[in-house]
Amino acid sequence: MGREPTNQCKSDLFSAAGVENTSPPATNPPSSANARPHVLPKDLPNAVKHLNDEELDRLLVVTLAEAKRRGRDTTPADKRFPSRKVEAPVSLTRGQLNAVRAAFKAGITPTRIARQFGLSQGDVRAALKSDKGE
Repeated sequence: MGREPTNQCKSDLFSAAGVENTSPPATNPPSSANARPHVLPKDLPNAVKHLNDEELDRLLVVTLAEAKRRGRDTTPADKRFPSRKVEAPVSLTRGQLNAVRAAFKAGITPTRIARQFGLSQGDVRAALKSDKGE
């Protein structure tokens, strides 16, 4: 009651014999000038204006995700370099000005003067600059 072995063709998973080629026929690869598979509209800003809010949100999410995947900075350009806050200049007392000037004339560097007197380097530079004007 067993089955008798018949001469059946056993297929090997790794053999290519008897397997039909189901891939499409090879075509000539596009030239480098025509290598863009997706084409954006020529007037992209105008095309984006026609999107509704939902489509625009989806486009934004996908674009940011793709930029992150490529390792690109996704920070908006106006946020990359925050503007420096212009603080009102700290006016030094006459005694501080004289001490800064005397220390500089004695050969101490502005960095060390600032550290010693607890001033910012900008204040020391401003004091030294005002000394030249007098």
